[in-house]
Amino acid sequence: MYEKTNSRFRTLLTISMMIIPMGLAGCASEPDLSQMNAKVDAAQTMAKAAQDTANEALTKANTVQDTQYEAIKRADTAQQTANSAQQTANQAMRAANANNSENP
Repeated sequence: MYEKTNSRFRTLLTISMMIIPMGLAGCASEPDLSQMNAKVDAAQTMAKAAQDTANEALTKANTVQDTQYEAIKRADTAQQTANSAQQTANQAMRAANANNSENP
């Protein structure tokens, strides 16, 4: 009795092992695969568009950063020029004061 049950179980298991893969293969029919490929293609297209947008934004950010850096350099140069002019004015003022104190 045990051998008959075991034999039937083996037969059932063997048949199941052959039927399940065929059933699963049937789940992935040609229309399903075509739909899946279309979805994958659409996702890839959207990802590429997002990457392109990100690259454009990065390029614009780099341009803005370069412009800011140039503005900072110019402001620094202007500040140095103003400091130099202030020093010259201070020297002239000291010289004028010294001259006035010598010639009352």
